[in-house]
Amino acid sequence: MTQTIDSRKGSSSISSRPRRTIRRRLLRFLGILSLSLVGLLLLGLLSQALASAVDASHYPAPGKLVDIGGYRLHINCTGTGSPTVILDAGLGGTSLDWSKVQPGVARFTRVCSYDRAGYGWSDTGPGPRTSQQIVKELHLLLAHAQISGPYLLVGHSVGGLNMRLYAYRYPQEVAGMVLLDATSEHQFAQFGTYPPVFPPQAVSAAEQQLMLFRGVALFGMARLALQTGLFPLVDAAAYPAAVQPIHLAQTEQTRYYSTQYDELAALQESAAQVRAARTASPSYGHLPLIVLSQDYSQDHSAQGKQMAATWDALQQDLASLSSNSQHSVAGHSGHYIQLDRPDLAITAIQSVWQQAR
Repeated sequence: MTQTIDSRKGSSSISSRPRRTIRRRLLRFLGILSLSLVGLLLLGLLSQALASAVDASHYPAPGKLVDIGGYRLHINCTGTGSPTVILDAGLGGTSLDWSKVQPGVARFTRVCSYDRAGYGWSDTGPGPRTSQQIVKELHLLLAHAQISGPYLLVGHSVGGLNMRLYAYRYPQEVAGMVLLDATSEHQFAQFGTYPPVFPPQAVSAAEQQLMLFRGVALFGMARLALQTGLFPLVDAAAYPAAVQPIHLAQTEQTRYYSTQYDELAALQESAAQVRAARTASPSYGHLPLIVLSQDYSQDHSAQGKQMAATWDALQQDLASLSSNSQHSVAGHSGHYIQLDRPDLAITAIQSVWQQAR
């Protein structure tokens, strides 16, 4: 009897073996790759936690941590005298932003810089991170730290928005105010004939960037980018040399970008809160007030001239809040007047202090 062999079945069985082998190898490779990525992420997570703990031990708080109801805020007071000067930094800023100003002010009165919740040496606080929440926390901090008024409030950028709301909420506690290139509640929309300084698309782009950094900071990637110079800190060289490594360490903290994001996301609500407070009380009366703004004179482009005109109008509007005010441009200074021209900031604070005594 003759046997017939089905060659098609044999060849099909043989040809399927390489495909199964390739599939198994591919799955094995993907499995190893996935495990490696998970391992790297866990390593980054652990590395970030350990590095943050080392930074905390190397750079202890210069002031004191005050419990304001389940979380602590850092405040650093130097000098003696009255009224006490209270300093509030801009978005992403800490008490270190005042390292060139505080020693000069401490020569003639008591001065306190502090870290808003989530920044510097302060604990993370509850949201939303609006000016209203920040003002509430500052009021509690001053009460719990037993720092009595009256206060001379100094605010840079977003800190200016916070300090203005504080003055609206607690006018009896405020003896004077200095605003350094302060955020205006009007800068996010058309102001008279001027376009927005910070239009919605710019806010959205900044939020997306901070959202990215918020995610990668958890795994130490933001720390790596900062330390290698891939993402250099803006104005880092303007801080005193002794402060620069502390400033870098604080910006490498996991929560740093989360706090920035939360404040930026709430910024337009903060502006609305200040607008509402201003509508209820359109003027600060005869409160001593000095407004210092950055110098745009070196930018001769059409866009620069437009920005200068817009910003000048917004800063003049801030000066109009008191019948006892003045507005000046801080020559040769960018946005960070307290770092670029600390001499002018100290002079402005002393001038308001002398009137408020």
